Amino acid sequence: MDYIVALKDIVSNYDAFCSVAKNIEWISIKPHYDDWFYCALGMYLYTFEFPQEYIQNHPAQAYVRALFSRIAFDEEWDNDFWNIPQMERTFYLEEGSAFYKSYAIPKQLRFIKRDWNYLANEINNFAQINNIPFSKQKPYIEQFENAAVIEIGGAYHGDSEYLAIKDNHMLMVNCGCWD
Repeated sequence: MDYIVALKDIVSNYDAFCSVAKNIEWISIKPHYDDWFYCALGMYLYTFEFPQEYIQNHPAQAYVRALFSRIAFDEEWDNDFWNIPQMERTFYLEEGSAFYKSYAIPKQLRFIKRDWNYLANEINNFAQINNIPFSKQKPYIEQFENAAVIEIGGAYHGDSEYLAIKDNHMLMVNCGCWD
């Protein structure tokens, strides 16, 4: 599947993102989060396990569902905060557009297809900078080997957001230099 084609609209257009976000069926997923940020160069890793075939059959919905799980983690909210009626979703997306847009739409949209080795090297480089042992990297490297990878973009030239998809698993990586 060409995930670039499937996701480009919702990652580059807030109205398209909102359309999916308002109507998304709230499915149960298994999230996991890691923070490798011990200096100005850091990395956040977010993994999500979806029901079988869900990502392949609903790539835009899967991406938005994972993004809301990421927001819940980052903001220390309940993981099911978006499991609310459509009318409330619409209100929050309109009234909180600056907040939700900051997560949904990168300031610098790159949308570059990458191979898994490229992202594995990024993971390894940021892990080494932050003294993360290979034993903590290994589960990501093994689970997502040969995954489809997209460099989505970033807030500015010093950071990157990546998406990797393999089978019923999704990995969001946010890495860069922040001070």
